[in-house]
Amino acid sequence: MRSTRSQLEGTQLDFILLNNLRRGQVVSSDPLQNIRRCHRQGLEFDYQSEWQTWIDLESKKRVALLFFYWDTQQATLFGREMCQTVFDVRLQLPCEEFLWNASTPGEWFGKLDGVQEGLGLLEALKIFLDCRREPPALSPLSLVLVLHGLIAVGLDLQRRSPSIGHTSDDPATKQSRISRAFETWRGQLESLVPQVLLQSWYQKVLLMYHMAHIALHTNRQNLLVGAGDRRFCRRNSNDFYRAKQELQQWASIPSAQLAAWHAVQILLRYLGNSQMYHQDLYVSWSTYVATLICYTYGNMSTSSSEVVEQEDAVVWDLEQDMRAYLQMMNTDTWESLSHVRRHQRKRTDGLLAVVRNTMKLARWGLVQEGLEVLKRLGGATIKSV
Repeated sequence: MRSTRSQLEGTQLDFILLNNLRRGQVVSSDPLQNIRRCHRQGLEFDYQSEWQTWIDLESKKRVALLFFYWDTQQATLFGREMCQTVFDVRLQLPCEEFLWNASTPGEWFGKLDGVQEGLGLLEALKIFLDCRREPPALSPLSLVLVLHGLIAVGLDLQRRSPSIGHTSDDPATKQSRISRAFETWRGQLESLVPQVLLQSWYQKVLLMYHMAHIALHTNRQNLLVGAGDRRFCRRNSNDFYRAKQELQQWASIPSAQLAAWHAVQILLRYLGNSQMYHQDLYVSWSTYVATLICYTYGNMSTSSSEVVEQEDAVVWDLEQDMRAYLQMMNTDTWESLSHVRRHQRKRTDGLLAVVRNTMKLARWGLVQEGLEVLKRLGGATIKSV
């Protein structure tokens, strides 16, 4: 992850890495295919040599998949263009962990019989996107890669509305299918929880699940520019006025409501364990984006269906105001968020102040600069006692 905006925009390095990966001849077929054939036919082969060859192929494949993972993650968090689409990643998912952890050729060969046939990333995505098919049991790493594959499909849909399945589907239907695939993926993740020893890992992956929904329904570039984050203005001040106008329209549609609900889930997880994530750029930046979404949803809506009640701008207890806001916004479903009154949705001053104070310990320059944006959005001087 980049620590400053200038480093984030250094995409030339990303393309150099991508070209090196392509020149590295990462095979798209299952690295175990030849071994399985020899094993089934009873042919003799050199365990040591084949094991080393397999390690080399599997390692290259994992590096290519992790590059796709990081590329998708940065596109999701910062709204930048991906270096490649998911349809360029024609690779098998990583092998099962018990095989990867084998420490000797003999141990590795002895575990081959228990290994399932390799599953390609694209094939796995097709299964998750088809509600009629039963999703496969995947390792934690493969499951995380599938989530990022689904996100990449959604980002590509936003960019050029590609065909996902039947050509008769319109963009809204395709978006709905991706959202259902996210929920199917969530069910698979929950089934893995008993096997996951590190709850911090589970919380971070779940954070990306919420960011996936946000990315599918939010223009992050408009969000950052419209909030006044000058680092993301590409041309001049006209970007700010255009982005703000589009945000005002967005804040009144169901997509904003869904994004706000998922943003609240991120804030509840982060603010409850903030000391664990101060040094994590990924978590800190997700919290920053989630805070901007809550502010935008509450303060930029152009809907005139409700009368907005005037309230005192002074917040006397930041923590209490923030907790009251999150409690109101933490509804059972995102659809239920429509029942929260407009003046309650606007009650974000305490949230802005608490998030800003909590994130001061983050060491990332990109996050520290974002704190100034939150300070400006806070408006009037906030007093606490």
